[in-house]
Amino acid sequence: MTDFDNAKVLVKEGWLQGYTQGNLKIFKGVPYAAPPIGERRFKKPFPAGHWRGVRKAVAYSAAAIQYVMPEPEGETADSLPIIQARSQYEEDCLYLNIWSPAKTAEDKLPVFIWIHGGGLFAGSGVECVCDGDGFAKRKDVIVVTINYRLNVFGFFAHPDLTKEGGGCSGNYGLHDMRMACQWVKDNIAAFGGDPERITIAGQSGGGAAVSTILTSPLMNGLAKRVSIESGNVYWGFMYPFPLSEMEERGVKFMERVGAKSIEELRAMDAWEIFDAYHEIPYPNGFSFCVDGDFIPEPFIEMMDAGRINDFDVLIGSCSQEFPAVGKDGISVEDYEKYLEEAFPEVADDMKCWYPAATRDEAAKMCATISSDIMLVGSIKMAQLCHQYGRNAYVWLMNKENETERGHREGSPHCAEMPYVFGRVDKGEANPFFDYHWVGADYDFMELIQGYWYQFAAKGDPNGDGRPEWRPYEKEFDICLLGNDTHMLTEEEQKRYVYYWEKLHEKRPTSTYYMGRLGRV
Repeated sequence: MTDFDNAKVLVKEGWLQGYTQGNLKIFKGVPYAAPPIGERRFKKPFPAGHWRGVRKAVAYSAAAIQYVMPEPEGETADSLPIIQARSQYEEDCLYLNIWSPAKTAEDKLPVFIWIHGGGLFAGSGVECVCDGDGFAKRKDVIVVTINYRLNVFGFFAHPDLTKEGGGCSGNYGLHDMRMACQWVKDNIAAFGGDPERITIAGQSGGGAAVSTILTSPLMNGLAKRVSIESGNVYWGFMYPFPLSEMEERGVKFMERVGAKSIEELRAMDAWEIFDAYHEIPYPNGFSFCVDGDFIPEPFIEMMDAGRINDFDVLIGSCSQEFPAVGKDGISVEDYEKYLEEAFPEVADDMKCWYPAATRDEAAKMCATISSDIMLVGSIKMAQLCHQYGRNAYVWLMNKENETERGHREGSPHCAEMPYVFGRVDKGEANPFFDYHWVGADYDFMELIQGYWYQFAAKGDPNGDGRPEWRPYEKEFDICLLGNDTHMLTEEEQKRYVYYWEKLHEKRPTSTYYMGRLGRV
């Protein structure tokens, strides 16, 4: 039988040999699907298959093919806005990693599956900030991170593939996620996990994917809960395209690379395909689409009709997700002019809600406004979940780095990740950069890990003396996560009431960038 004490585990495909680190059993580079290469390119994933003997699971696998950012000498948070995983990048990338604090295979701990961000075109499950040890070693939770196909390899669509696939094509990356979750459901008990307490979590592009997981009929029953971090699709900054648009892009791409058939495209070198793809401006690349399969209908229509899986939902974002003006900031005069032109009916209220006396403060407030508008999509999703009998909790994080820069720029995109994953001394303006934590950071890590753990364990983040976090039942039930964590007061809710009314008035049904209501 399984030699759990020595990190030797028997899964359905064969024996895995991991390693022990402190109180954790760690398994890296575990195949959850067959390599998606050759004839398997641009198809749904295939099962990994069995192996003989004992498979070593002690090192990360390759990340998905993507742009490999150069590493100049003396890199800083200013010179490299995004740091990708220090990893090999290959088409053979369908692997996952497991951190288990279970003492025996019978412990039945909750399971937290992480789907990385990167806009569905970059990133990996081996990024230093989302190693699972910082969460798993502090809480009784098994952490799983996965890789999945990205960009052209994960989302290429074409009319010939639609015919080949029985009416749908594209979204292979989403199907990868499904197979990874199925693998976890089938095997996690051997690692001390509870297959009936699986939470699927994701951030940014991964959060958008988890939004679709919330409604995809193919995911029903594979998890108990979802956590959507800065990735709401309802009025969000990512939205599934129509299949016809992705197919049209696919036809143009085939012409671009000179492939006369899907067979020829599958026979091409992977990096040759990617290099041609990388020359295409980002907005014209491949992304998720309404394929009639994983995403059977437009997302908003599914949510509005209550076609929502029976999952508990944790959803929210940060208070200054993305800069809304240039690096030189904006003058107070121009900022107030912007408020008067963009929000004429509530300009005076906006000046009270978002006060600014300096260029830096004005720039921070512009980012706050666009982020608050983004949050309304999360509020809408939670409202619909509650309406249709689902359990939802909404958060807004305003925790800042305790530095001059941190207080100047606020709580940006990805800011929650170092705290959720317990990556001490990371998070300076970007989760990948060094930042010397102080007491308030450790306190916040304990707070947010406690909330996330209890949600994964019970579907309710409350407990252990943390500030009360009410489920979404009344309009604008939102928990502000920070140094002063609390449910929003009526006064703090007023701005969201205004955005809620404006967004319902506009009823956007396609990609809705956060600042569209009033761009700076």
